[in-house]
Amino acid sequence: MAKNGSFLLGAIVGGIAGAAATLFLSSERGKQLLQEFTETNIKRWQQHEKENVSHDIEKQKEQEEQKPFSSIPIPLPSSDVEQLLKETKEAVNDVEKRLNKGIDAHGEN
Repeated sequence: MAKNGSFLLGAIVGGIAGAAATLFLSSERGKQLLQEFTETNIKRWQQHEKENVSHDIEKQKEQEEQKPFSSIPIPLPSSDVEQLLKETKEAVNDVEKRLNKGIDAHGEN
């Protein structure tokens, strides 16, 4: 009995699916309904994707704003450090000499 019931249910479902396919594919109104259905689903999908992309962009901006700025120190060779210190000391001495003479750092009175 279960086999007969399953066959009958399959035949009914298959008949309904076939009738729907025939309606949508053969009649002008069916083609129109199918096109409207497809366009509506495409519009829904596009809107959904726009919202997802907007949400993802906002989330990424928030994450970037929350990231602390970090820098990676670049070690200089000791000779470069010594040269920079020497140049800095010379510049400070030069400014002190100019100030002591009453001349500002730009060489003006």
